[in-house]
Amino acid sequence: MRIIPLVSGLAAFSLAACGQGGDASPAEKATDTAGNPAAAGMPAGPTPGLWRVTTRMSGMPAGMEAPAVETCIREAKFETPRGAPESPGMTCEQQSFRREGAAMVGHMVCTSADGMRTETDTRVSGDFTRNYTMEVKSRMTPPPSPEMAEVAMVMTAERLGDCPAASAAE
Repeated sequence: MRIIPLVSGLAAFSLAACGQGGDASPAEKATDTAGNPAAAGMPAGPTPGLWRVTTRMSGMPAGMEAPAVETCIREAKFETPRGAPESPGMTCEQQSFRREGAAMVGHMVCTSADGMRTETDTRVSGDFTRNYTMEVKSRMTPPPSPEMAEVAMVMTAERLGDCPAASAAE
């Protein structure tokens, strides 16, 4: 089923806003206030530590739920994504990421080599010290199956505490 890699890729694009650093030049960083979340008043990023991320997705058969994932964030800051993680044969022509009230909002339109167009809207909200939620809605034309014409995914992240000593040393 190709929808899982597609939606996972879109979620990765959304999570790219929470980076470990960027590769923009100092000149780009100095002049890019529209694309600089810190300059736009965005939060600094999730508090470093051990986080549990739970994912729910509509349109998936029973028993295909993703297990909760625990990950150690050592340093994080929000950055405007510099491009979608395109899969072979996938082209993304519209991408935006901005602050809207207390949330960060993203929009992306991609087309696969076989002509399927995917439009994705992402909204990330929360206090980022203890929790945050990312909602992703994707519409596919033509859909791979009727029940997958629109897919909604909600990722909920909760900070569990400090990273275990073994992973902090990595």
